Formats: sequence, structure tokens, C-alpha cells
Amino acid sequence: MNLSMLTHHETRTPLTVAAGTVIPFPSTQLAHTPRILMVAFTSLDGRSWDAIGGGGTLAEAIAYARNSCPGDGTWQPTSWTDLYGD
Repeated sequence: MNLSMLTHHETRTPLTVAAGTVIPFPSTQLAHTPRILMVAFTSLDGRSWDAIGGGGTLAEAIAYARNSCPGDGTWQPTSWTDLYGD
């Protein structure tokens, strides 16, 4: 057995930071909470549709829900209820 294989040491440059510097761990950063909504829509011709949508923001969640509305009309959100998130 070659002893040089057992005594190998890596040379690393030490990390130097100013005193008082905080180096956060990735797990300490806030996770983004998605929004899940129940959205009520009304079409221009008076029909109504309810859909669930989700996204990182209110606008994304409403847009996602609008994608499940029937494709034969223009749908406007009239109200929504938060199911999950802020």
C-alpha cells in the first residue's frame, strides 16, 4: 500500500470576512408562499363561472383560474376567496 495516498491533505484558502458580518444559511431565507384562490367570473353576456387558481401573486392566481373558463367568451373576475396563502 502506498502511504502517500493516506496522507494526502488538501490546501484550502481560508474564508475571511469582516467582524460582525452575517452569512445566512439558505434555509434561513423566507420561502415564497403561493396564493390559491376560488375566483368567481362573469362573462360579458351575463354567464357566471367559478374556478380555482394558483400562483405566486394575486394576479397570477386569477390568470390561472381564468384559463379554466370556457373559451367562448371574455371573463372578468367579480370576487375571490383565499383558500391558501396571504
